[in-house]
Amino acid sequence: MNKDLIVKENRLITAKYHLTPTQIKFISFLTSRIERDDKDFYTYTFKVNDVLNILDIQRSNYKLLRDSLRILMTKYIVIEDNNNNISETTFLSYFKIRKKDDLIEVRFDSSLKPFLLELKDKFTKLSLSKILEFNSQYTIRMYEILESKINIYEKYKNKNLLEFQFNLNELKEILLGEYIDGKIEIPKSYNKYNNFKRKVLDVAYRELKEKGDYYFEYAPIKKGRAYSDIKFKIIKNGEKIKKDFIKKKKKIL
Repeated sequence: MNKDLIVKENRLITAKYHLTPTQIKFISFLTSRIERDDKDFYTYTFKVNDVLNILDIQRSNYKLLRDSLRILMTKYIVIEDNNNNISETTFLSYFKIRKKDDLIEVRFDSSLKPFLLELKDKFTKLSLSKILEFNSQYTIRMYEILESKINIYEKYKNKNLLEFQFNLNELKEILLGEYIDGKIEIPKSYNKYNNFKRKVLDVAYRELKEKGDYYFEYAPIKKGRAYSDIKFKIIKNGEKIKKDFIKKKKKIL
């Protein structure tokens, strides 16, 4: 498999969890190691320096990597489907740092097999290199959501599929939700729509418009006095595509 390619089942794209950019990027890197024909998860072994370089972590901040892996073993992901089935799991089941060899061993939790292995349909292809470019965890999550919609659009060529709607609370749970004491909690400061708009949606919008092949426009929808939903429209980033073309042309010349 192309080591830039990440393939996820769509339920994992809209799973509810909140991680740092470093943690999301590590999971993305690990997912890119999965081969198309893999029937089970392997225990992957990496050089510490290789992982630090990929995640853009200084060797002096090595503790950040270890702490991130520890959190990925303990933080819950909540995955739901259309039949009201709910899975509660974690990303990793095991990691080991072999200081003498300067190596890391790591393994996905086995419960993630239906979402990462032998996928036949309802999956999304993502790019590791693009994910590593983004600075915000919200940009990465919105990039994944946009790509899942674009994949469906490419299949059916229906422009209406480039517009979609999310319940506001549902979107907050996807992007901000922490699973605490049996329920998903959102930080109270994000109860105010303007805070969510400024600190989450606008951050993802600006970064995708600067760096993504696609970005989104959005508008809130009111029900009574309160905002209830967000309507999104996916836009092809002509300026970004043009800049990439010019860069490639210069390299050829």
